[in-house]
Amino acid sequence: MIQLENAVERYGKIILTELKEVGINTWIAGGAIRDYFMGVKIKTDYDLFFPNQVEYEKCKTYFNAKGAEVRWESDNGMKVKYNGKTFDLVKKYFETPQATIDNFDFTVSMFAVDYEKVYFGETTFIDLAKRQLMLNKIPYPASTMSRAFRYYGKGFKMCLGEMKKLCEAIQAMPPEEKQDESVNTDNPPSGDDTVNYFVGID
Repeated sequence: MIQLENAVERYGKIILTELKEVGINTWIAGGAIRDYFMGVKIKTDYDLFFPNQVEYEKCKTYFNAKGAEVRWESDNGMKVKYNGKTFDLVKKYFETPQATIDNFDFTVSMFAVDYEKVYFGETTFIDLAKRQLMLNKIPYPASTMSRAFRYYGKGFKMCLGEMKKLCEAIQAMPPEEKQDESVNTDNPPSGDDTVNYFVGID
């Protein structure tokens, strides 16, 4: 499929080829790739994921050595501006790009690109074409609910069955977890509760 090949080439030019040439193992996943396949202007940051802490530190060191502007840094990662683009280095590690997207909440955001191919969920392209919000996992229900409202602003809809699943997941949350998930999405993620890792996977 030519569009998949184009995506690999596109994200290779943006940053992946450059990082590969210095021996950094990373991939881009989430909203930036979704927007590419939607054919809309990419407004979100490029989220870089890594298999382990070593690769994350190598990438961080590389950006610092290149004079990238550090927008913020926390226990969850860092945001840098480099060559006119903004990258989020995520400190939530997964063995592979596929393992990364398998942990995303909505199927329409289940996209990743590495040096060789595009990874996506079984129904991702179908759901994206229909602009329908289908749940993949609900590890952080309140965060997923917040993101659902943002998706509605992008023209997506959720059927009653999926709404029911999400509402039931929120109702089943212990009170202390509801408090932990009170994340202000207008600010960079901070702290060490893993819910924050996925706030920016828009």
